[in-house]
Amino acid sequence: MKATKLLTLICLFLIISCSNNDDSKLFSNNEGQFIRFFLLVDSNNEVLEFPEISGGLVAVSAYDKHDVKTLKIPVAITSASLDGNTTATFETSLIGDIDLDISPLETLSFTPEKLIDTISVKINSRWDFSQIQQLKLKLISVSDPNIAIGIQNDLDSNDELLIDFLEPSLQYTFETNRIEITGEQGEEIEFKVNFPLGFFPEEINDDAIFEFLNGFDYTLTRNDLDSDENSINYKITLDEDIQNDDVLYQTIISLLDTDAYTATGNTILQLVKPINTIRELATNTAFNFHDLSDQFHRTYGEHWSDFNNDGICTWQAYFAFTYPVVVSADDENAILYDDMGTSDPLDDIYHHAFKIGFNAFTNPTATTNSFDLKRYFSNESGSSVNSPGFNIPSAIEFFPENGNSTTNGIAVIIPQFLTIASSNGNSYNIAISGEGTYLEISAGLFEISIALELTNDALFGGTVTSEYKIYSNNSYTEPEPLTTNTCITEIEL
Repeated sequence: MKATKLLTLICLFLIISCSNNDDSKLFSNNEGQFIRFFLLVDSNNEVLEFPEISGGLVAVSAYDKHDVKTLKIPVAITSASLDGNTTATFETSLIGDIDLDISPLETLSFTPEKLIDTISVKINSRWDFSQIQQLKLKLISVSDPNIAIGIQNDLDSNDELLIDFLEPSLQYTFETNRIEITGEQGEEIEFKVNFPLGFFPEEINDDAIFEFLNGFDYTLTRNDLDSDENSINYKITLDEDIQNDDVLYQTIISLLDTDAYTATGNTILQLVKPINTIRELATNTAFNFHDLSDQFHRTYGEHWSDFNNDGICTWQAYFAFTYPVVVSADDENAILYDDMGTSDPLDDIYHHAFKIGFNAFTNPTATTNSFDLKRYFSNESGSSVNSPGFNIPSAIEFFPENGNSTTNGIAVIIPQFLTIASSNGNSYNIAISGEGTYLEISAGLFEISIALELTNDALFGGTVTSEYKIYSNNSYTEPEPLTTNTCITEIEL
């Protein structure tokens, strides 16, 4: 763990600049030739895999494994060049009875163009958590006598690596919380269940992990496992035609806790055939609320609330990062955003002309403050892993007056379930809906006046309603106070 920072930085620079192969990162140094284990682990105990790089990390000699995902261990030769193909051997020793597949078994291969090989360790089944389970890897030999085994220093040489297998708390979650469908008989809808810490396929019983509230007839089938082995793909095939434009059809699928896996994140999936309203695409109302030339573009809101808990309702300002809703080319409300400069229609990007969403992309676990929801709660988890509901990728839909007004119409909060959790692990599914209006109040400035309804018996004792003004930019003036003194106050999760 204490190899010199100089060597690490040189290695990481050459990883980036000298290879396009996932397992072919070039480690080079002019002060000697050596081979070592090069396992990097971040502050969350996550193993970094290509192309993830961090110059602030050094290779570890011991690792506590808390998941059941396949572990990929880089073994790197640090050398200015190799004269030819080179092999190295390693040995393994196991304490305990954990069932592992190790590949390759003994021999690693290197070439002048490929100065790294990877050892994969796959766990095949659950093990006895009450017993010590350890795997020790040790580099034994290398075919080139000029290459030393391990870093030649008095600290960690990284010629040995110890893996401790600890008891994991396995979880699963839906990849998304809502999918819209067309309703044609025979339509196929795919969705994914993710297992962030890995899983054992033989333990997953579809009859035990799902609960259904069906609004139409369909057949559910399980597809092949994802190539990363950390998710399962499912397919729903509609067994009836539900294309009535005047009727909303909905099926809800919930994930259940089992003895082996805990449902987390998105635990409810809605399959929705919405009411169809004719609107002129050229209106493109959503375009007024997003700007992809600015990755931090936001809409600005005023929320009628009492988060000071002083018994007085006031408008309180907030903002949320705002984006278009990406749809397929055959969506009836799709409008072309970018043809990517090619004549190939397969790479074209389309946006929904009448929907916007709130999201955060600064890092994989970031969330934004959709509908000011972060002020509703104290002790909340702001991570999208635990509280994906703070991001609402498809949040508001616009219905222009007469189907073609460019200045005003109806705004609807897209009904869905949001999952929000506390920092101590309590998780809540909150149903949201709502309706209001929108209006261009000055040139280029749109105001949405809308009421958000939230339903959860444990948190709100049923349904609560909150009033909002949402603006397309920050050139607005604070709205006039409402006459009601009934508003939301902070709730401890």
